[in-house]
Amino acid sequence: MTARCNGRCRTCLWRDPRLTELDTETVKWLYAEAGHAGVAQLVVWGGEPLLRQDLPELLLAARRAGLLTTLITNGWFLDARWGELHGLVDALILSLDDIGPAHDALRGLPGLYERMEAFATAVRDDPLRPTLLVNTVLSTLNRGALARVAPVAARWHAGLYFCPMETGFVTAANVDAPLADMALPAEEIRAVARTAVALKAAGFPILASRPYLDLLARDPKLRDYTCRAPRARLTVGADGLARDCSDIDRPLADVRELRAAGEPLSRVFRLPGYRRMLERSRTCTKCNNPDVIELSWLWDFRPAMLRKVAELTSL
Repeated sequence: MTARCNGRCRTCLWRDPRLTELDTETVKWLYAEAGHAGVAQLVVWGGEPLLRQDLPELLLAARRAGLLTTLITNGWFLDARWGELHGLVDALILSLDDIGPAHDALRGLPGLYERMEAFATAVRDDPLRPTLLVNTVLSTLNRGALARVAPVAARWHAGLYFCPMETGFVTAANVDAPLADMALPAEEIRAVARTAVALKAAGFPILASRPYLDLLARDPKLRDYTCRAPRARLTVGADGLARDCSDIDRPLADVRELRAAGEPLSRVFRLPGYRRMLERSRTCTKCNNPDVIELSWLWDFRPAMLRKVAELTSL
């Protein structure tokens, strides 16, 4: 939704205040088209999406298009803006990479953790409370954070995701990884997987499935899966470019051009570039996020992923 952000995370690949964002009406058109194309869910992220003043209007448009709405935020503006968003968000994902001042330092926002704590406490008994999730990105900057964050997620009645940090973007040639020096080494990732298994067994709300944790422990580079994610989702950047996840340098289409030409969003799914992306993805294992891997397993109807869907609906 935006590449602007009030945070200053050293691990971020997406902050770009120079990028020209889609205007309100084009975003509303995009969401309506997504609904017509059969898309089930909208995930709004950034940058920091609460910097968009039209966010309530856009989420309302998504709701009217029949989309389930998920919002990912650093939490800084939630207290000020939640009144406008109340009832428009089905799932809220809070980015939490550590606790207390350590988290504030990682984000470059003193007082952020206290704001998040206050918000999570305030909405705990709200009948319109969205499904609350926490996402923790692991790097050399927050070693051991998973064990510290897990009790917080439990106290907030939130599910907890974690993932090794993304170090760069996939291009046709390879992965351009400018942040590789901050990535955890393989042995530490294996240790994280073991920690996650222990936390999950102890009743903490770790949402990563056991198959994912086993894969992470066995192969921290996560090469042993067949990617199906591009078949199940479409990523549109804040600039309106539909991304080819296998080649970030060559977008599939520009939604502004589609709208101007009177073409539906579903046109993207018939483009040769889209078909090539699906073909390349079958042998691509460059992503390390659990959402990519577990979504791929869900596409293949693995029983463990069907159980996970049931788990998520109970949060």
